[in-house]
Amino acid sequence: MANALESILDTFTTLDDNYSLLRAACRTQAARDQLAAKYSAAEAAYQKAANQVLSDDEATVAVLNTQLTSVNKQIQKAVAEMGDMSKVIDHITQALSLGAQLLAKAGV
Repeated sequence: MANALESILDTFTTLDDNYSLLRAACRTQAARDQLAAKYSAAEAAYQKAANQVLSDDEATVAVLNTQLTSVNKQIQKAVAEMGDMSKVIDHITQALSLGAQLLAKAGV
């Protein structure tokens, strides 16, 4: 299994690669503000995860990694379909929560 922290990096790179598109799809300033806050949180998690080592052998880490990988796929799909921005932001929020749990396991 790939290092669990790679999933945290994937969350940020997906957001970073698609930020302009996501921002343009936001219909309200509140949605743009929410997206910007999530982007900042993802960037902070990315920076923390970049140099960490986390064992995928631990059961909790494996479960969180599986969940985060799934949510990252949902984010990528939501971005590709560019539908309801609240759904995209919900997926991002879920990914950030799982990423925070993984970082906690790394002692960050």
